[in-house]
Amino acid sequence: MSSEQQLVEILRRAIGDESILRSNQVAALDPGWDPGNTGAGVAVRPRDTAEVSAVLKACNEHGIPVVTHGGRTGLAGGAVSTAGQIIMLTERLQGGIAIDPVEQVAVVSTAVSQQALQEAAAEHGLSLGIDTASRGSATIGGMISTNAGGMEAFRHGMMRQRLLGIEAVLADGSVISDMTRVPKANEGYDLKQLFCGAEGTLGVVTRAVIKLEPAEPESNTTLLAVPGAASALRVMRSIQESGGLLLCEMMWHGYATRVANATGLTNVLSFCDDAPAYLVVESTLDEDPLLALFEPFFETGDVIDAVMAKSKSESADIWRIREDSQAAYQQLKNPALFDISIPLGKLDSYMQNLQQRLDAMDGDISLQALAHLGDGNLHLSMGREAPWSTREKTALGMAVENGVKEMGGAISAEHGIGLAKLDIFDRNTSDTSLVAMRAIKTALDPKGILNPGKVLPA
Repeated sequence: MSSEQQLVEILRRAIGDESILRSNQVAALDPGWDPGNTGAGVAVRPRDTAEVSAVLKACNEHGIPVVTHGGRTGLAGGAVSTAGQIIMLTERLQGGIAIDPVEQVAVVSTAVSQQALQEAAAEHGLSLGIDTASRGSATIGGMISTNAGGMEAFRHGMMRQRLLGIEAVLADGSVISDMTRVPKANEGYDLKQLFCGAEGTLGVVTRAVIKLEPAEPESNTTLLAVPGAASALRVMRSIQESGGLLLCEMMWHGYATRVANATGLTNVLSFCDDAPAYLVVESTLDEDPLLALFEPFFETGDVIDAVMAKSKSESADIWRIREDSQAAYQQLKNPALFDISIPLGKLDSYMQNLQQRLDAMDGDISLQALAHLGDGNLHLSMGREAPWSTREKTALGMAVENGVKEMGGAISAEHGIGLAKLDIFDRNTSDTSLVAMRAIKTALDPKGILNPGKVLPA
């Protein structure tokens, strides 16, 4: 038998033939952000926790590596698979969505998409409390595995703060079921948090209890041209103090203009198309009080110009420029992506210093940047005409990470470590922390079958 035949036979005995995809079927899957995601020749589609357990038990017995897939929207290579491994597709996991409007919680299958949960919650006047641009594809399981953040994290926290309970299957097929529905539960080690941000290296999460928030009131969208992050922060704090701030996203000039050009929305930036940066604000304040709030910032120069959306269509166009990051990435040759967090007061100096480091490396490097301004999460993308050598890629990572930990930031904000950030993570994590993490991995996955090679440096 071929290697693929052997894998299929093992899986067939565990779960049945109907739930198995062979190499030609796997190759036909949409790989998502990384073409390497579908590198494995075999995939399995379990329907419930019992079938996940059966598959993992069989794979553990035979030493077969398992890479779990949700919506394949991750940017750090956490879902990359290779020949000899199997892909665990969570798309058919049963359970759906159950909303309790009194408790303001959702009990969900981790196959549910972010958008599906958002829409179900909205029917009860509730919100997930997390919103990302990949809402239509990202699954709740993937969001737990990467500890997703998004645009509302500065108000409602990341997935760790939304997660009340989980059901997860360990490498040997045993099941941890802790579907707690209350926020106050001090019952020993909080095991569910081990799986949040673990990127499928410790277990497969099949169900979850998610804390919801009251739905937001009607809001207005404003696009402001600003000189830099310090000015944007002053504007943001003023709106926060008014009690009306819902979302606050910052785009530097290079990113905003690339997306506007790629999407045919240059008219959105025409009110001030040469601004150093732009601020997208979603606020519950009406037009008159909002304009009155902005007035002092025009006088100080913190706001160069501003335009308020007059319709839902205009609001959607503004937000498309912020959210269609793929349109910007596709224009970059040989793109390199980074996702970091910087203390708010140091955003301007960090960006200035980074640009200087990049110029010293290669004057042809193009830098694009956007930020979840409320929490200092920077999304950076660089590109140039020539491909990066391994040495240059390492130097680029070191230019990005320079000083980040010393200033109290984080070298990975909300997309995890995966494969892409192993070297950066290794350089910026203490030996003591790595030893502790490896001990946890060994305890829960002693044979190392779960998403091997990801998160922890070799």
